[in-house]
Amino acid sequence: MATAEGTKGRGRVTVFSLFGPVFGYATTLVDDQQLAYVGPLTPGVGWRLLWRMAERCHNDGATETRKAEWIVSQASRAFICGSGVVVKLSDADWEMEAGGWSVELSGSWCNQDVLVTGNLTVPALTDEQTAPKPTCYPQYAD
Repeated sequence: MATAEGTKGRGRVTVFSLFGPVFGYATTLVDDQQLAYVGPLTPGVGWRLLWRMAERCHNDGATETRKAEWIVSQASRAFICGSGVVVKLSDADWEMEAGGWSVELSGSWCNQDVLVTGNLTVPALTDEQTAPKPTCYPQYAD
């Protein structure tokens, strides 16, 4: 796991709820590697919550890579299946702050080579879209 640099992009963004908080998922191709950017959009929620959720769902001593694969799987599930989707933006600006984590995935996972987690902003979103959503499993986001 390495500390991630900040980055900006424009393109497709999937906004989805996971155990209450709302997260964003964007991808980009850099040096022949597909990077998945996943981060919280709900105000007051930090990016490390994703890792705590992955730990709670893999409390069997899973490696950081396996937890990263779980995070990418949740984002991909929202994009492909529509699970928990709040909105899909086909062409939006997004920005990830520096200081998050970057993890190389095992080979290619859900068509992604690297997961970058950090605090994400998508200016096109409304307060209603980024507000926490109802969930049957709030204990995973505590």
